[in-house]
Amino acid sequence: MTAATFRAMDPTLEEAAYMCGAGFRSTWIGVTMRLPWPGILAAAIYVFTMAFAAFDVPAVIGLGSRIFTFSTYILVLLNPDDSLPKYGTVAALSTIVLALAGALSWWYSNVQKSARRYAVVTGKGYRPRITPLGGWVWVAWGFVAVYFILSKLLPLLVLIWVSLLPFIQPPTMAALNFVSFDNFDRLDWQQITRALTNTGFLMVLTPTLALMMSVCFSWIVLRSKIRGRSWFDFIAFLPHAVPNIVFAVAALLLTLFVIDKIVPIYGTVWVLLLVFVIGNISYATRMTNSGLIQLNRELDECASTCGANTGATVWAVLIPLLTPTLVYAWLWMALLAYRELTLAVLLTSVDNVTLPVFIWNTWLGGNAGVSAALSLVLVMGLVPLIAVYWYVVQRRGAPVNG
Repeated sequence: MTAATFRAMDPTLEEAAYMCGAGFRSTWIGVTMRLPWPGILAAAIYVFTMAFAAFDVPAVIGLGSRIFTFSTYILVLLNPDDSLPKYGTVAALSTIVLALAGALSWWYSNVQKSARRYAVVTGKGYRPRITPLGGWVWVAWGFVAVYFILSKLLPLLVLIWVSLLPFIQPPTMAALNFVSFDNFDRLDWQQITRALTNTGFLMVLTPTLALMMSVCFSWIVLRSKIRGRSWFDFIAFLPHAVPNIVFAVAALLLTLFVIDKIVPIYGTVWVLLLVFVIGNISYATRMTNSGLIQLNRELDECASTCGANTGATVWAVLIPLLTPTLVYAWLWMALLAYRELTLAVLLTSVDNVTLPVFIWNTWLGGNAGVSAALSLVLVMGLVPLIAVYWYVVQRRGAPVNG
């Protein structure tokens, strides 16, 4: 979320600080970190609420040991072993979270009111500045290497190891006698194909529709003079404030008992698309807000002076300048839609099952080896999209030297 913000930095501002005698540290604190502050704050709020409402990892790792987070505790309240679902308690807890989200949204709205202070893309030509790390380059590479090993390499090796065994056991010479591809032979490719089709459908339409709506929200909040426009940003942030497990329960009841009487979408992929789009509006607006804050109003005024109306200004001026941000956001939301479990787990049926839900159901069935093999299929499906994301970052994000 912060990458696009830093890539839009105007290096002349840092150069001006150096010419005034500021050193690297003073420039970094006083200029480099202050200008992208709205983007950093938006990312911090988003990550905080995402960690607070996380379900999939705490459910897999913590539920078996009775270690609860907010979302897994909500799941227990909704599916108790000895009583009826405690919807009242869930609603009360969710109200507390909504109050917290309101406070964070108010803080972010106050930063947005001084958006002119953070505009760095003007009518002048600009390009980001690459700063040599010097002797710190090895520290940076060491950090990247440790992060890659712990977060990517080791989990992937564990998945491969478990997928080759009939039951989970630590790597030993004796365990090599059990290695086989039987778990891959047991995969139901018909179900996998159906799940991948539904997942692909959501990957394409979810970010597209969410970004179309988020551009409208951001323009109203940051460019229009509509009274009470800050409420638009609060509304856009609200879906992320509600834990996904609660949001999924609400969507389930709404589609089953209200919407289904008008439009029968329960049990279809359309209900997942509706929920995914609403759930991703928060992320999309954080990105478009950060990008639009950095575009000086001079650009709008110049287009207006040349006779362009609002629609033409947005389409011909703002959208091209926002393209890097929109591309990053689209690809990232496509990745999120591909791996989304929490929103989908309560809304899927045989006809609209997604790949993460299929893996979750396999895991709950006690088939650790098959679920590991399915997880490898999911990872392999991510590789092309990550490659495209990396290509776009290199093409659009890297400055041209010369």
